[in-house]
Amino acid sequence: MPSAELINLVPYLVPTTGGLAILILGIWPKRVSIRLLSTATLFFLLLGAAATLLWQVPGTVGSMLVIDDLSRVFTLFFMLGSAAIVMLSFGHAPIRNELQEEYLSLILFATLGMALLVSSNNLISAFLGLEILAVPLYALIAWQPIRYGAIEGGIKYAVLAGFATAFFLYGVALVYASSGTLDLTELNTVAGDESLLPVAITLILVGVGFKVALVPFHMWAPDIYQAAPSPITALFASFSKAATIVFLIRLLCLQLPQIWEALLPLLWGLALISMVVGNLLALNQQNLKRLLAYSSIAHLGYILVGLAAGTAQGRDAAIYYAVTLAIMNLGAFAVIVALTRREQDRENLADYRGLGRRYPMLGLAMGIYLLALAGLPPTAGFMAKLLAFGAAVEAGNMMLAIVAVLNTALAFFYYLRVMMEFYSEQETSLNTIPPTQGTLIVIIIAIVLIIGLGIFPQWLLGSLQLP
Repeated sequence: MPSAELINLVPYLVPTTGGLAILILGIWPKRVSIRLLSTATLFFLLLGAAATLLWQVPGTVGSMLVIDDLSRVFTLFFMLGSAAIVMLSFGHAPIRNELQEEYLSLILFATLGMALLVSSNNLISAFLGLEILAVPLYALIAWQPIRYGAIEGGIKYAVLAGFATAFFLYGVALVYASSGTLDLTELNTVAGDESLLPVAITLILVGVGFKVALVPFHMWAPDIYQAAPSPITALFASFSKAATIVFLIRLLCLQLPQIWEALLPLLWGLALISMVVGNLLALNQQNLKRLLAYSSIAHLGYILVGLAAGTAQGRDAAIYYAVTLAIMNLGAFAVIVALTRREQDRENLADYRGLGRRYPMLGLAMGIYLLALAGLPPTAGFMAKLLAFGAAVEAGNMMLAIVAVLNTALAFFYYLRVMMEFYSEQETSLNTIPPTQGTLIVIIIAIVLIIGLGIFPQWLLGSLQLP
């Protein structure tokens, strides 16, 4: 393998080596403290981020991985995002005493899966990335067996992820049957069965739909959000979904534009039902985690509004939206971690009553995240909706844009309801421990990014030089 390709592999080797090293340190005869293990995990993630930023150059690794602006930006994003998850985990009182080497190594392996997925130039490497990402999540969801619904949630996610994998692999098989290749670069140039390829990509889209919880494949999401510890919920509500969306964008928009055009009516329909169903089901939710789960489903519909435009503007809007949604969800769950009780998460909205008044910094942060999710300026949430809906209007999808705007207005109701609970004059029982410095750092950085990307979207869009 040429030296350039070996250097490009370093960001993928670092979390792999880190995951194995953390496991070895954990079983060392003279037991290493969990604080030291957490610090070592952060070191590997930051090292992977530095390698991505400083050493990777445009090119390929064999025919399996492609190194370009899209893969580098998101690999860096996932490395830093996983570091935030480690800090939130160490600051999360219900699981702090249960952190072990396996937990930290699973986060590193999940990060590897996300990095492989966004860099895949072959459907086999994409499958490996999906599975390396999904398998650690099975265990992390059920990390606290005594937690209500934890085992059920882990099993449910494993079973439904198995269904998603079956659809994905069947689509991959049909791609090979129609074209004789699984290399995404070659699919555009190989003469094959033109009628079979759209069916194959549709099956892959179904598999991806299960992974990100698009309607009608969304049934698992609220239960898993509720069952998992809050830091893990933040992981798969933000970064794992962003990785899957970016893979879909690479597959359709960059590698198979003719299939993208053929699937526009399907994307249009998925966007419509995801927005409507997600927002309607969120309206009456009394559990904050379940509310955020249905909210994420609606936001995925907004992302598809951009993709359904079928233009480069819509593609860029979807990429921008995926990043901002991940940051907004991360920030919201960071506040949930900061306000957790000693023994368990606060889940019902009534459990947060008056805490915005008692803890002004955390109340302000949650208000910013909720207003960003609702789409108010000058936040990144507003800019994401503006770009996605603008792309729809430019492409002539006026009806879809109108429905998206109406759904945005509908979403204000339940986001404001959460804020009203936070700033209620009544106050729930406290039993809250002070948030750790790591949790506060994550909250502050998320606020800076949400406001910064809202005012200067070119921070992200300018770093992506896509065809």
